[in-house]
Amino acid sequence: MADKIDGGKIKIFRHDTMRKISTQIKKIELNSVDIEYTLRINPRARHIRLAVYGSGDLVVTQPRFVKFEFVENFLQEKAQWILTQITRAKLNSANLAKPLTRRDYLNNREKARSLITERVEYLNQFYNFKYKQINIRDQKTRWGSCSRNGGLNFNFRLLYLEENVRDYVIVHELCHLKEFNHSEKFWKLVAQFVPNFRELRNELKKGQLI
Repeated sequence: MADKIDGGKIKIFRHDTMRKISTQIKKIELNSVDIEYTLRINPRARHIRLAVYGSGDLVVTQPRFVKFEFVENFLQEKAQWILTQITRAKLNSANLAKPLTRRDYLNNREKARSLITERVEYLNQFYNFKYKQINIRDQKTRWGSCSRNGGLNFNFRLLYLEENVRDYVIVHELCHLKEFNHSEKFWKLVAQFVPNFRELRNELKKGQLI
C-alpha cells in the first residue's frame, strides 16, 4: 500500500500524450536521516508527487518542466511526513508476516473499498469502460475477477500490495470488460497503460495470497 501526497489535483490524460518515463536512484538527507529514493521523471505529470510504498520505499514523480532543485526543496518541506510514512510502512510490513484473518477482512473491508474504488475511477479515465458495482471480497485464490455483467470483484488483500502491483491487478480486471479472455488482444489492451505488465505479473506470481 502506498501513502501519497500530491502537489495538486490529478488530471485526466489521453493515450496520445503518454511518453516514456525515466527513473533515477537519488539520495537526500532529511532531518539528519539519509534517505534513498527513486526519482521518476514523467512528461505527463503536472505536479510533484510523493509515494511511500508498503516496503518503505520512497518514489518521487517529477514533471519534466520542473527543475530538480524544486524537487529537493519540496522533499525538505515534507521531510517529517516522509519519515513518518516510511517508519509506519516498515512497521506494517513487519506486522504482515502473520496470515490475515476473517477479522482482518471485516476490519479493513471498507478501507480497501475506498482505496480500490478511487484507483478504479482513476485508471478507467484511460480506458473509459463501463462497469457496474465494485465488490470487495475475502478471496483465497484470486486477487480479482470480472463478471460478464460488468461487475468487478477485488480481494481486500490488494490493500497490502505495492501501488504499481495493485494497479496492474485493477487494470487487468478493467480490460476484461472489453476482452473477456486472455487473448493477444487482451494483453495488448493491458499493455496500453501497463507496458511492464509481464514484470508485474511475475512479481505477483512469486508471492501467495497473504
